[in-house]
Amino acid sequence: MTVHCEGDCRIIEQLGEKQDFESELSRRGFRHEQFTLHVSRAKATARPAHQYDYSVSVAGALTEQQRVYTGGPRQDWVQQFVRDLASGVFGEPTLARR
Repeated sequence: MTVHCEGDCRIIEQLGEKQDFESELSRRGFRHEQFTLHVSRAKATARPAHQYDYSVSVAGALTEQQRVYTGGPRQDWVQQFVRDLASGVFGEPTLARR
């Protein structure tokens, strides 16, 4: 089962980041259905380096925690999420690790 995604999901799907996110969940023993993503394009700014940024809101059903990460050319929101996941922000794994 895949993670439910809302908003501008094509952004992270085209970049392969949704798959990376789901792989990290599986690798760390979390069920995909326990997470929801919401992707939003960043508002246009005068700084060209930031015109392709977007935000990814990750909500965890078990802990009811929600975090917003910045994605874009110089951002790695998946790794930011992995750090939070490893520190227990989204609870403990529910699947047996292999």
